[in-house]
Amino acid sequence: MEVQCLSVPNPRSYLLCAGIADVENRGFDTDYRGTIYIHSTGRRSIAGMPEMDDFPVPVIREFNQTIARVSEADDANRYIGVPDEGVRIILKNEETQSNAVHAEYALLSDVYRSYRDDPKRAFFLVRAIIGTVELVDVVDGSSSAWAEDGYHHWIVRNAVLFDDPITGVGGSRTGLWKYEIDE
Repeated sequence: MEVQCLSVPNPRSYLLCAGIADVENRGFDTDYRGTIYIHSTGRRSIAGMPEMDDFPVPVIREFNQTIARVSEADDANRYIGVPDEGVRIILKNEETQSNAVHAEYALLSDVYRSYRDDPKRAFFLVRAIIGTVELVDVVDGSSSAWAEDGYHHWIVRNAVLFDDPITGVGGSRTGLWKYEIDE
């Protein structure tokens, strides 16, 4: 089956497919609407949580700050240690949180679980088709926190992050491109 693909740098590709980012910024418009398979690109695959300071990800940012404080306390303590496997995170006020917050928490939990299982195994892959999004519109001037000035804002919904990405899909391509997927 031939599908439409879009190459997106890692880790932004994961933020789209996890349902955290609702806009993809592009320098060009498209008339295409529908399912897009997201191809994760970049220099390297990443184990653990990549640097996310450039993105509006409050859950991940707060987690990183909390872990840093725990690490500082662990270093300062002479007798009491905090083992990595003892750290547990929860989503506070779960029922009042937005879908984006739930999606961010789910991604954070998956990354943390993966890292605990095997710290050397990459979670954020490159050269892989990692999921899908539905492109529902292309606008200029979106109010999303993910929209950047000077770009066309591709509005996406219904994100799906694959449990088993399609690996070995080389090269970064500009624009939409087609790929043959085994059904």
